[in-house]
Amino acid sequence: MNPRPSAPLWSPATRASSRRALLVATVKSGLVAALPGCGDRGTKGGASGRRTEASAPARKKVRLTYGITSLAKIRGVFDRTLLEQGIEVEWIGPFPNHAPTLTAVATGSADFSFGGSSTPALQAILSGAKLFFVSWTETLPRTTSIIVLPRSGIHRVPDLVGKTVAVNRAGVAEFLLIAALEKYHVPRDRVKIIYLNPPDAAPAFASGRIDAWSIWTGPRDLAEVQYGARRIFEEGKELDQPIDFGTYLVREEYSRVEADTIRKVIRAHQTELAWSNQHHAEAQALTRQISKYPQAVVDRLIAERTSSRLAFIDDEGLGKLQAGADWLAEHKVISGRLNLAEHAVRL
Repeated sequence: MNPRPSAPLWSPATRASSRRALLVATVKSGLVAALPGCGDRGTKGGASGRRTEASAPARKKVRLTYGITSLAKIRGVFDRTLLEQGIEVEWIGPFPNHAPTLTAVATGSADFSFGGSSTPALQAILSGAKLFFVSWTETLPRTTSIIVLPRSGIHRVPDLVGKTVAVNRAGVAEFLLIAALEKYHVPRDRVKIIYLNPPDAAPAFASGRIDAWSIWTGPRDLAEVQYGARRIFEEGKELDQPIDFGTYLVREEYSRVEADTIRKVIRAHQTELAWSNQHHAEAQALTRQISKYPQAVVDRLIAERTSSRLAFIDDEGLGKLQAGADWLAEHKVISGRLNLAEHAVRL
């Protein structure tokens, strides 16, 4: 008999908030999006002291998607940094993972995706979204893992034959599962793959309705603390090179008319990431205010210290993204091939 979960595996109110975010994005997608860069005009005035258009230039607004625990949004420095440069931030979300943020950007509900997995970004472009990569991120160590419950009887990747594994479709989790099966010579059709986003995969995993879960840091650590989940495959320890990267994308037309805004947003993200790398424990404490993770999970995240770097699109980034895209296409994680140089902008 499966034990009842003692606490929600996915962070608090995530089911409601993620569905709410998707609903907002869906509703907004049917509306005519505001032109990028539009802001309130200054009020004409004279001796009355009201600001004139000449003395108060219109402030730009940028709409940024965010995840459940966005440090940039929580800390507040990011907003102030951009406001000092004449850019007001509107946060759109929260979103459970990268794919729905790409939909929000493609349909005009937001201006930037939130720095998530490159795999769904590639698939979004293949599916017709007019999106451009504007930056890329690499995080070390790479800790995305396939986890199982102690009662599952699964101890290694070959034991997944005949079992059910949850992944997010065309995302980092699906890529990791396919890579694991290939490494251990397990035919893909011998494993039942279930496509679930984290808010739905978490309770399914906790209750035993799925046998294994391919998932990234955070939800993975929570499952380990609450239910004794074990890793049977970990990206950085098992794979020689990264395939998936963090990425920010914008609409194609936005990249043409708002290059300066894009540069400022990415530089603000770089500053935020540099602070997080240097103040890892403090960053985890801040995000806990939203995630409500137990202290034991926060302690694990602090101990398993990661470090990230964020760069504008350059030769190195294009090379790595292209190599990853080729692998994903060859292994049919994404539906076709792309020439990344045609879908990225250098700033």
